[in-house]
Amino acid sequence: MLQSSANFHMSHYTEPIIKGKKYETMLPAGFALVLEGGGTRGFFSAGVFDAFMDAGIMFPYIIGVSAGAANALSYISGQRGRNRVLVEKFVGRPQYLGYRNLVMHRSLFGYDYLFKTVPERLLFWDREVFDETDTRFVIGAVDCATGETAWFEKHNVQPGFDVVRASCSIPIVSPMMKYKGKILMDGGVSSPIPIEKSIEDGNSFHIIVLTRNEGYEEAPLKHMGITRLLYGKYPRLVETMRRHHEIYNRQLRLCEQMAASGGALIVRPQNPLTMESTERDIPALLRLHDEGYDEGVRAVNRIKENC
Repeated sequence: MLQSSANFHMSHYTEPIIKGKKYETMLPAGFALVLEGGGTRGFFSAGVFDAFMDAGIMFPYIIGVSAGAANALSYISGQRGRNRVLVEKFVGRPQYLGYRNLVMHRSLFGYDYLFKTVPERLLFWDREVFDETDTRFVIGAVDCATGETAWFEKHNVQPGFDVVRASCSIPIVSPMMKYKGKILMDGGVSSPIPIEKSIEDGNSFHIIVLTRNEGYEEAPLKHMGITRLLYGKYPRLVETMRRHHEIYNRQLRLCEQMAASGGALIVRPQNPLTMESTERDIPALLRLHDEGYDEGVRAVNRIKENC
């Protein structure tokens, strides 16, 4: 199970400190947690993580893109309930998400607020436990020059969260990010469900957390004219965006085939889901989080059966 971290930073945070808890046990080698993005729909995954924390379950390998990677930060740091507080207290604020950000900072999401102000001043993030948790954490972002996914490891998560911010930078409504000599954007563009990378890295059983209902199929991008206008300097990125629906549907089919053959477990919303990735309805997002928790509880027993 989990044990309390001895050291944590009190000081100036506006919200009560949620102490990180160290994981005493780890699932066997070969178990992977694969995380889809989805903007604020990703708070379904955050609920799943709370169920996993209640069960003391940590994975030796976690891979995520966009919101999946961002929400996994609190899971790896053992801070049960931290993401729910994020929904309750911060998602509804204009600094978090709103058109004012788009006008002032060229981004619908306020990334400086999300990745600097919140963890540094408002809602404590336990860096110590994150570093001590012995899991491989892989974060994907699309390399705008190549149109392919650039992968980064846990040690790249540093103050400011630039690598996670790059993975979350949604095309059209967010600026590109410069990181490690690359121009990067949302990892969900090129690897929306990063199952293929997890297989390539040698994992044998995959717990795949999706943020869409069963039966969902991605449609072609509607705004290719705007895309070509904005990103004409990056033709390979434009081509990857044009093919995004093909990539998503291919990766989704692979996940479902693996689940049918016993090589994967899919955890996803069961209730009809109509919200978009920029949803700000707090009660709706809290219900989605709590549905994630319920689905996570159901998944725990199935995970243990496969250990």
